[in-house]
Amino acid sequence: MPHDERRDARAMVPQPDAEREETQSPLLRAFVLAVIVGGAAVLLHSAIAIRHTRLDVYLVLLAALTIASGRFVIRVPGRPVTVSVSEVFVFASVLLYGPAAATLMVAADGIWLSLNLRHRRLYRTLFNIAEPAISTWTAAQVFHALAGADRFAHAFTSTPSLLAAVGAMAAVFFFLNSGLMAIAIALENRASAYDMWRRHAWYLGINYFAAASLATLAVGSDGTLNLAVIGLAAPLLILSHVAYREASARVDEAQRHVGEVEHLYHAAVEMLAIAVDAKDQVTHGHIRRVQRHTLAVAKTLGVSGAVDLRAIEAGALLHDIGKLAVPDYVLNKPSSLTRVEHDTMKKHVTMGARILTAVDFPYPVVPIVRHHHEQWDGRGYPDGLVGAEIPIGARILSVVDCFDALTSDRPYRSRLSDERAMEILRSRKGTFYDPAIVEKFIELIPALRREDAAHGGSDVRGFVVAGLAQAASERGREPTVAGLPTVRPRVRALFADRIARIADAEACLFAVGAAGDLLLVAHATLRLGGSAASLRIPIGGGVSGWVAVNRSTIRNADPRLDLGDLAESLALRACISTPIFMGAELFGVLTVYGTQAAGFSDETIASVGMLAQEIGLAIARADADGDDTRPVVRRPPIAAVS
Repeated sequence: MPHDERRDARAMVPQPDAEREETQSPLLRAFVLAVIVGGAAVLLHSAIAIRHTRLDVYLVLLAALTIASGRFVIRVPGRPVTVSVSEVFVFASVLLYGPAAATLMVAADGIWLSLNLRHRRLYRTLFNIAEPAISTWTAAQVFHALAGADRFAHAFTSTPSLLAAVGAMAAVFFFLNSGLMAIAIALENRASAYDMWRRHAWYLGINYFAAASLATLAVGSDGTLNLAVIGLAAPLLILSHVAYREASARVDEAQRHVGEVEHLYHAAVEMLAIAVDAKDQVTHGHIRRVQRHTLAVAKTLGVSGAVDLRAIEAGALLHDIGKLAVPDYVLNKPSSLTRVEHDTMKKHVTMGARILTAVDFPYPVVPIVRHHHEQWDGRGYPDGLVGAEIPIGARILSVVDCFDALTSDRPYRSRLSDERAMEILRSRKGTFYDPAIVEKFIELIPALRREDAAHGGSDVRGFVVAGLAQAASERGREPTVAGLPTVRPRVRALFADRIARIADAEACLFAVGAAGDLLLVAHATLRLGGSAASLRIPIGGGVSGWVAVNRSTIRNADPRLDLGDLAESLALRACISTPIFMGAELFGVLTVYGTQAAGFSDETIASVGMLAQEIGLAIARADADGDDTRPVVRRPPIAAVS
């Protein structure tokens, strides 16, 4: 019989965690209580009725065989189901001794099993005794009602009526036993009872009807066990049991191997995603958030097939893999892309599809990656698909991808609020995006944000902040008044001389704070000085914070990302931001702000980069020997902003 399903509600599904044990729903408690009360009633009825049942050595033998055979079970490969032959003896006791004896026998088996299990909650033990007792008693009553026997006598009216009664008994036992157990497990795990039952019905049904057939053969026409049949069948059952266990062991080993290969396969997919995330310095953490959100929306919309969900999961993780073929200067450009650069960026979807085609995924990942920039009205790329022609995974991904981009900081703009991003999504319903998906996603945003908070921020930023804090601590940098790091006179002179050579420019020299999570203004030009003194830029935030994390230069970005309203009041329109190193260690960031909207020339950008190097060297030398008397080398003016 399906051993664990009859006795243990934990067999069909993984064990619930301790928290779920403590937070059972009132409906589950009521259901379990009803089954326990019903089981107690049939056991009481059986205990009274057993007085009228003939007790002999065969009944003792059947009880012993039921309990003993229940210990030897076979797990169905690939399913959380185990089977044994003990149901044969339960059904045989129904045919020979009636409902009372069979019901008490099943209850005794359940009690014996419970005594051998530790850490079992009382409600589980009682349920796993009561449920099979109800199923057995009801099935036995149906059998004797249909067989036409006179109070458990064995002279059945005819073979057809006997077979019909046996079939009905097996069917009633099957539906009651599997149904009650599926309902209990579904309530406990907040799942669908029908889905739970359907996944295991085939195995349970075959086992129950086969057991009923064998029980019928084992019962002689004189109302006794047919020992000859049992003697012939027993060796075959034992051999079948041993052979099946051997085959199951081989299948289990093969499945373990498949699982290991699949684990390595998905690990390779993860590494590809990490490579994309590392290259796309603008969008750290974007891929993981998009994957979580896309999968959540898909499940809410009713996508339930394992193949479809795996495709969406992998597609969301790898949707930007084509960016590996996009040049860095385009991928990480802090300002608007030119038309040529935009066309280059658009190629990442076809390149991604081409890369993944070679992988030969066992589920449809490539269409999701290829079409996640298609639009509902057919104006997207690369193939101009319209409406439902776009794979549902790609339709979901496009909405989630857009929302995450809008609500993330970029070097060329600050993040939008969730509310503003939702307004934009709604404005694009029916043109860019599937309207139903937009509304469902917006409905889920609060829950998804809570999940984001549980996962924490970008791992990359976290590593950088921790590293900067350690570096600042090792340097023993002490803040001066107002929390600003000390800047030696020579560095200030060097800073003033070089910045003065850039027409209409202001500048800030940022240093990493002692905690490693903020940039503080160590020195600034006169017009910025007073207002910028209290400026605190989070590592990873704004233009300068992004440079601190990624340790690369940004050119012609928006100064408002750093300075906010101060940039507007000073009419600052462009900025260059570049890291300052002391050897291999990041000291801070030099950011130069200009008034011309056209931005800085290449020559000016190169000069600012050289100035950052000089400042880093000057700080390192001054810290090393305490000599702050070397003169500043005066240079001719450098080109103004163009």
